[in-house]
Amino acid sequence: MVHLGFDQTPHCCRHTCISLLAEAKVSPTYQKMIVGHKGAMSLTEKVYTHIDINLLIDAVNSIYYPKNIKE
Repeated sequence: MVHLGFDQTPHCCRHTCISLLAEAKVSPTYQKMIVGHKGAMSLTEKVYTHIDINLLIDAVNSIYYPKNIKE
């Protein structure tokens, strides 16, 4: 990525996403599902937990976005 002139990597985006989700008090299970951390999920989370996609969307939408960000 550096040779392309990028200071940040996709991995940095994952760190930021997880940090923002944690600040928004999103459950760790939802965080893992949103960022695709299947290896970090417990057996119960992998096999028996089925979360409606709309709940995951709501979790992402709960992240605080400062008003000065341009749309």
